[in-house]
Amino acid sequence: MFSFQWTKRYLQLLVVPLRDSTTHLRLLHSREPLTIMKSFSSMINEASIAGQEEKELPFTVSYLVNSFGFSSDTAVSLSNRVNFETTEKPDAVLEFLRDQGFTIAQISRFVKLSPRLLVANPKKTLLPKIEFFRSVGILGDDLVDVTWRIMWLSLKNQIIPTYKFLKNFLKDDEKVLIVLKRAAFLHNFPKLIAPNISRLQQLGVPQSSISVMLTRNPTVLRQKAERFDECIKMITEMGFDPLQIKFVVALRVVSTLRRELWEHRLKVYREWGWSESEILLAFRLHPLFMTLSEVNITRKLDFLVNKLGWASAAVAKASYVLTYNMEKRMIPRCSVIQALIFKRLVNEELALSSILCITDKTFLDKFVNRCQEHAPLLFDIFQGKVKIFETGFGFEGISEVKPF
Repeated sequence: MFSFQWTKRYLQLLVVPLRDSTTHLRLLHSREPLTIMKSFSSMINEASIAGQEEKELPFTVSYLVNSFGFSSDTAVSLSNRVNFETTEKPDAVLEFLRDQGFTIAQISRFVKLSPRLLVANPKKTLLPKIEFFRSVGILGDDLVDVTWRIMWLSLKNQIIPTYKFLKNFLKDDEKVLIVLKRAAFLHNFPKLIAPNISRLQQLGVPQSSISVMLTRNPTVLRQKAERFDECIKMITEMGFDPLQIKFVVALRVVSTLRRELWEHRLKVYREWGWSESEILLAFRLHPLFMTLSEVNITRKLDFLVNKLGWASAAVAKASYVLTYNMEKRMIPRCSVIQALIFKRLVNEELALSSILCITDKTFLDKFVNRCQEHAPLLFDIFQGKVKIFETGFGFEGISEVKPF
């Protein structure tokens, strides 16, 4: 029988009647600077600092606080990236963006992402890019997310050629938008990635796989040709098939990991008893497991090997489980299975790797919902509200479940 000790915490709430607790940010329709109304709560906070002299904020910081409602800390951080001594330029930018139909929230986001925007020449630097992106269907929040990244690049020499290249290769407008949002460094983008894409095509890598790499990890394709060829050679020698999606996944991993970091990860797995062939097998099965930090690797292997009783070599044959979240997937599911074993509600032979692989819905339907009548705490265990150690047993029983 399960035994639990329940405790209650009583909170005393101080209710302060507020006439209006919402901070309103508003743009003036005149040509005066943008202003913000201070919330009643913020005025209370200011008044509570008794005996303290109010320090005068630097002009840029004060402007960011008063115009956008940024906290002092945020404004100070942003002021490290932009500085101005008069309101002339920032007011002109704000008026321009307002006239262009940007909302208050969008303008604030724009400034937070790229504070240098406030000293830009609106008609020369911003207007041409905004007009171009709108002409190809990029609007609203997407327009903000794209423009702030590349507003300092040449429209004619950089932005338009990049857009045309992406449109020609990807065809899909949504995919093009994804790349523009993710590619922080679009300088000479077509010139850099075209040879690498050509190299992949020569190897027979499908268009769909190249598109995945371009939309998810565009910086991999921006590598110098020598480094790119070196990475291709490395994964080809490991036995990856260019026709399979794992080829570009592995290419991403070896491209983004520095050599010394790669060697360090190998060392960590060796310390857990993995042989060179087992590490290679694990990488070919699921390349992303090599992207885990040493702390992450150690925590998960300790859980799987020392807590659940898997052989370390068995984990190599199911290396994808290492990429699962410990707190959200591994521990809750294993706790449920342990509870079922303890209550003798699991009659079928289980494979722990398959338990971890299925979706939450499938897991709930198969192991929680159908057993709720006999083990009513299963859902609480699954949600982490009840820790397995509180039930009086550990993970001893689950060690009998086969790894895969």
